[in-house]
Amino acid sequence: MDAQDLVTIISNFLAYSGVVIIAYGGIVALYGMVLRGLKRSSHRSFTHVRGDFARKIIFGLDFLIASDIVKTILTPDINEVIVLGGIVVIRTVLTFLLSKETADLRREEELELASQKPQVP
Repeated sequence: MDAQDLVTIISNFLAYSGVVIIAYGGIVALYGMVLRGLKRSSHRSFTHVRGDFARKIIFGLDFLIASDIVKTILTPDINEVIVLGGIVVIRTVLTFLLSKETADLRREEELELASQKPQVP
């Protein structure tokens, strides 16, 4: 096995790990939504599930970005590097937007919890 094979194995491992993490997050989120739907839970419960799913997507995207970075070792061609760079930029923007949405969801949950606490006179 040469270095190129090793880099390919590492890149594929990172990519598959990212996909597994995102798929796992989707399954957990779907289960949580169905469970909370059957219990007719509050909006806060759905917001919590959505926030957890977004965090798992972000984590999975980090693995996919790492895979793309490792792939650049294999592609000395400038066109391939540009394409991979574009993919990394898109995934990085997605990660940023999901992080922002997750922070907004967390703030929304905190405000809801604060409004539900009984006011002490």
